[in-house]
Amino acid sequence: MRKRRYRIVDRKKFMSFIFITSITIIAIILMFTNNQKVYSSTYKDLYKEVIVKKGDTLWNIAIDNMPSNYDVRKMVFEIKEFNQMIDANIYPGDLIKVPIKHNP
Repeated sequence: MRKRRYRIVDRKKFMSFIFITSITIIAIILMFTNNQKVYSSTYKDLYKEVIVKKGDTLWNIAIDNMPSNYDVRKMVFEIKEFNQMIDANIYPGDLIKVPIKHNP
């Protein structure tokens, strides 16, 4: 059985094809490996780290760290988003980052 040999007819087109294919593959790889959450300016605020103690709830942590006249439900939501939490379950020893909100 004879081995087939391939010959490059147009070297410029071949190199262009290799270059474009390589760039496309690299772009796809980077797109899937860089899956960080895109943060808006609301996430550039300062935050305070709170270590959860026995008996703490996310609701109580939100109440203790929010300004007056601020909706506690919104604060709980922001804490969950800031920490990328799926639900509000927290356990003693957990480290929670609480966004610092200022009185308007």
